[in-house]
Amino acid sequence: MRILFLAHRVPYPPDKGERIRAYHELRFLSTHHEVDLFAFADQREQAIAGPVLSKFCARVHLEDLPKRAAMIRAIASLFTSKPFTNAYFYSPELTKVVRAAIDRNEYDVAFVYCSAMAPYVAELSSLPVIVDFVDSDAHKWAQYARHSIFPLSWLYKREAALLGRHERKVAENALFCLASTSLEIEAIDPEKKLSLRLLENGVSMPATDSNAVASEIAALGKYVVFIGQMDYRPNIDAVCYFADEILPRVQKSHADLKFLVVGRHPSRRVRRLARLPGVVVTGEVPEVYPYLRGAIAAVAPFRICQGVQNKILEALAMGLPVVSTPRPALAVGGAECDSLFIAESPDDFSRTLIKIIKDPLRGRGSSSNAVEFVRRRFSWERNLAPLEQWLQEAVVRRKLSASKGKYVPAE
Repeated sequence: MRILFLAHRVPYPPDKGERIRAYHELRFLSTHHEVDLFAFADQREQAIAGPVLSKFCARVHLEDLPKRAAMIRAIASLFTSKPFTNAYFYSPELTKVVRAAIDRNEYDVAFVYCSAMAPYVAELSSLPVIVDFVDSDAHKWAQYARHSIFPLSWLYKREAALLGRHERKVAENALFCLASTSLEIEAIDPEKKLSLRLLENGVSMPATDSNAVASEIAALGKYVVFIGQMDYRPNIDAVCYFADEILPRVQKSHADLKFLVVGRHPSRRVRRLARLPGVVVTGEVPEVYPYLRGAIAAVAPFRICQGVQNKILEALAMGLPVVSTPRPALAVGGAECDSLFIAESPDDFSRTLIKIIKDPLRGRGSSSNAVEFVRRRFSWERNLAPLEQWLQEAVVRRKLSASKGKYVPAE
């Protein structure tokens, strides 16, 4: 089977959420099929990703997306009825390349990663399209609006409304669409009228079970940790919320507790947190697992979030207790894992952490269960397996539609 794969970000290296899922989907599809990848990447990413992706893709086309031009298009879209997300990821050059590839090759199906890439195949009525929303971008922008002041609140609310309409239109026209959690399916299709299917994430288990902690990390003493891309707004909001509202409550009884913020590209707001007592901002590190290994607990204090937080799964895979706000915990089936604690308020959060600090075995006592939970529920091989059946369904539907003289999306 020949597959056209479109992605808004180059899916390599698989070191952040949007890349991890796309990378594993691409690897899975290329195992049994011929896949052509078209994605956006800057020059540095092209140099790193191109040679690797070419090893398992039949063709790799990585299009540069100049930020200045993309921002100009996004700003200009404010005078239209189109989402600025779509305008940002629109490229006349990529449009020509994709259309030429479709004319030249007999693709069996188009696999679109992220709704912003759907316009590239929107007018191709003869080609079955599968869209992986991953999560609802519209609801993410709605959350941004609730946590912002005017005029940004107006801008984000506008984007949420326009993207919501766009997501519904994409789902109506596609053969079927995918989402990473049942919460995302509910967000995109609350009336259950669209063809959305659940395709859960996976997590790569740590390569070693060693409990050794590097001396420089051990020297930090007692700490809790947050790991993530630190120029991403939901992550920024989460660590600031924890440092301002939760950490001081815990430090009243455990003054020596530190909060480690681990991740590349910390924003100015994040770097300023290092001025607070006990807060350490590391920036980019060679590997995150040593920081998880030395922690008392991982924290996921999200007030803005969509989809699956891989950082929760990575911590649980290490047998580390995780304290999380409700939505990201529920997204990974938190009720099934007794090492994942749900806290709704700063007081709940601090009380839970204090209990774990006082009795570390309380959090780690079920660590083997946590590891088994992740291994059982979040195996990439297991969770991606339905894709093969769905691809075959796409081909069958295309043949049936061709015999009727038109292509009919799934009901």
